[in-house]
Amino acid sequence: PDVVKPSPCARLECWLNPFGVAANKAIETIGLNLQKQYERWQPRARYKQSLDPTVEDVKKLCTSLRRNAKEERLLFHYNGHGVPKPTSNGEIWVFNKTYTQYIPLSLYDLQNWIGSPSIFVWECNAAGLIVDQFSHFEKVRDDDI
Repeated sequence: PDVVKPSPCARLECWLNPFGVAANKAIETIGLNLQKQYERWQPRARYKQSLDPTVEDVKKLCTSLRRNAKEERLLFHYNGHGVPKPTSNGEIWVFNKTYTQYIPLSLYDLQNWIGSPSIFVWECNAAGLIVDQFSHFEKVRDDDI
């Protein structure tokens, strides 16, 4: 919402034009296409999608996945197209429970919920803000331990 796209610009999400199908179908199809791409690289891995999650959904999913993965690596792929840009305070955006507004989700909290080892993919505008803050919070977490 806070990014003005130039014309021409890329419009496809996982090889789908999201404006060419119904909104609820677009998000499901994008999620499935993305999962299929990962499955080509790692067919034996298990994948769990969380489409348009709330903060509570993200926390519940991440802590559950970490508990079940034990010492295995987790992959977290954030597709943040269509939501506001990440903040300079190290926050990404998710929905509130009624899906009427965006709520910031702290990268610090996300790191704590997912733990390590883990891989993060930040697919959104201004992803560099996330990387910088993510590295900062990782150092803070290491100092706290």
